[in-house]
Amino acid sequence: MALTDLLAVVDTGDSDSNFISNALRFAELHDAQLTFLIISVIPSGDYAGVYGPPYIILSDFTEAVATKQERLGELTRRAKVEVRTISELPETIFATASVQARYADLVLFGPDASFGYPPVRREVLETILFASGRPVLVLPDNYTPRAIAHFAVGWNATREATLALRDAMKIATPGAKADVLVLEGRPSSKGHGSEPGADIGHHLARHGFLSTVYPLGRGEAPDGEALVQAARRHGAQLLALGAYGHSRFREMLLGGVTRELLGGGPIPILFSH
Repeated sequence: MALTDLLAVVDTGDSDSNFISNALRFAELHDAQLTFLIISVIPSGDYAGVYGPPYIILSDFTEAVATKQERLGELTRRAKVEVRTISELPETIFATASVQARYADLVLFGPDASFGYPPVRREVLETILFASGRPVLVLPDNYTPRAIAHFAVGWNATREATLALRDAMKIATPGAKADVLVLEGRPSSKGHGSEPGADIGHHLARHGFLSTVYPLGRGEAPDGEALVQAARRHGAQLLALGAYGHSRFREMLLGGVTRELLGGGPIPILFSH
């Protein structure tokens, strides 16, 4: 299925010029409608306590929203894009963003540095993953959009990894190379099967993808970094991952691949949940 409807999420900061450019070129590559969603959290005591005080008084907040709308209009005036703004209190704005995401095929984010307030970015991204039913693609700053002829998937035989692979197959070109990265895979009748990665490799081959399974052992690098390194080492243009295979609370306490990589990486990372 082709990508026809894209949503790109920004805030009222001014450090997202690269992301805006990347999102425009990504939409052009796929001949897709692009909508920018500006997240502008209304200042409140709760906001300041959790995310830090972005504005001291309400007039500063209002001015920042107007400035961002004007700046985004200037950066996109030659493109056919839609710009929407959500201005709500913290207790409702993240859920509202996830509702907006349901009407897109794919949601685009820049890295942490593209947001003026990275904690807000993380909360929006996580809520979209959990509540919208749509995948999220995090683009690096130094990205040049092009057809995906080679992708990698972090495969652990879970529901989330299956969704990530499905979404990657939609984005990739027909007959693309597909690397199956299996981190510490162990034979199991309820997951990997007798040969970890083999079954999903056969599935990919039946869909016309040239698949290769790469077993990965745990080393000194964190799991997320190991997957990114392996994807880049074999030349993949995109890494697809199932997001939060464990509970979000558990990953907050113990760490996990999702939390390691939500901030972005050196290649595009596709998250599905």
